[in-house]
Amino acid sequence: MKERVRVMPKPLSKRYEIKDTVIVDQIYSKVEESFKTGTTLLKLKQCIGKFMQERHEALYDYAPIDRIFFKANDEANFFKSVNLQMKEIETIMHNLYYWRSNELQACKDPFSITMLMCLRWLAANEKKLQGKDKEMIELAFVYISFSGKFYASCHYKWFRNYTPKREVMDYVINYMLSEKFDIVKTKSVFGAVRNLTKTWYDSYRDELISKDLTDERISYIIHQLHSRIYAFLRNIAKLYYEAYNKKLYINKESDNYDDTNYRVANNNSTIASTITEKTIAYMTSTQVNMALCASSSTGGVDPKEVKAIFETILNSNTNINKMRNVINIMIVDFMRAYPQYKTIEEITGVKFIAHTIAMKPNTKDKDIIELKNTILEWLNTSERYRNIKTPATKNNYYKAIVSYIALTVNTAVRQ
Repeated sequence: MKERVRVMPKPLSKRYEIKDTVIVDQIYSKVEESFKTGTTLLKLKQCIGKFMQERHEALYDYAPIDRIFFKANDEANFFKSVNLQMKEIETIMHNLYYWRSNELQACKDPFSITMLMCLRWLAANEKKLQGKDKEMIELAFVYISFSGKFYASCHYKWFRNYTPKREVMDYVINYMLSEKFDIVKTKSVFGAVRNLTKTWYDSYRDELISKDLTDERISYIIHQLHSRIYAFLRNIAKLYYEAYNKKLYINKESDNYDDTNYRVANNNSTIASTITEKTIAYMTSTQVNMALCASSSTGGVDPKEVKAIFETILNSNTNINKMRNVINIMIVDFMRAYPQYKTIEEITGVKFIAHTIAMKPNTKDKDIIELKNTILEWLNTSERYRNIKTPATKNNYYKAIVSYIALTVNTAVRQ
């Protein structure tokens, strides 16, 4: 199957219908002024580098499994790097002709617009960039592509309820995609998105730096990038669901790799994965629940400290992946102990909460030991926890973390 991206013909300047230039006049002018400071380019480069490094594993995955979240702290880091205020940019954007219209969210997003204007500055000043700073143009357009209103948003639209199952996606990548797909040629999500984004940049670079760039054309250019990423994930998703419905997957634990031996993973694994992804989606799209923190806290545990610990966890993509693993271990452990429970509602009910909270001090189960080590690692980010002298209180903090997760699993699957 060949990747198809519908690219609309680029109208000439004289055919512009709306000639407003709010973005260039009021936002680009601020970006331009910021870059006059000698440190802005370096700070932006460090900001992008930090984002890439924290998501290295997901970006260089051979398949689009992870959402690759772009969170509020990522936006804050960006605006700090370019010394601009997001609220001020948003206030300016209220003057855009399409602000009250049902427009693509990326066109109404202060980060997307401001970062695009940073790309405009980089493109306009390309000849002045020295040494490794020349890499900034590519870093900038890839950074935009992996921001929240582009890759993460498109990924969610195609894999809404849970992220793809790796064993099914393995089959898609190995047996259903041809060499014409960039993800097969480049062997990574990053490589595929970089290629399609470079094509987009090459197509619209001249217009992006033109003096007569209007708000209408900026909106159009943003739509073009969004549609390319959307099409990239759509083409893979269609094949993924085809494989999923036909129960095709790669069983890496089998020595037999004939096509007839590719099957969907067992039902328990599917249920555990579904519960895990629903919980992660719930956790990352809502605020830490203070009421659940209070319900989880006993014997010297401060609910506000529990809330702070979870906020720290959910502000790190590395910790979100660890949380995914912890939840999956909890679910699988319960399903092993109570095989009579079959449905998601039964598996995540009151019995699950009680079983999960129960301490297992002498366990030799490697997964439970891994779970404990992860939770202790999170607890040790709290100075208050580190200063506790009483073992009983430390145990209560451990139970509070486990309880909050178990209660959140119970809440998430019922949304």
